[in-house]
Amino acid sequence: MVWQLCVQFANGSERVLQSYKSQDAALNQVDAIYAAGYPMHVAYVVRQALVESLASAA
Repeated sequence: MVWQLCVQFANGSERVLQSYKSQDAALNQVDAIYAAGYPMHVAYVVRQALVESLASAA
């Protein structure tokens, strides 16, 4: 299964930042981002990829 780390903006738009093979690895990256400071205008979310492309998965 492929997991995507996405940034979701206040206007509802979203962008994929990175793909991961492990959900735990993706969640650990979110933890690292939030440890540096909590951004008020964006949210970082992890979700399953709609299309599983392992070529870009870390």
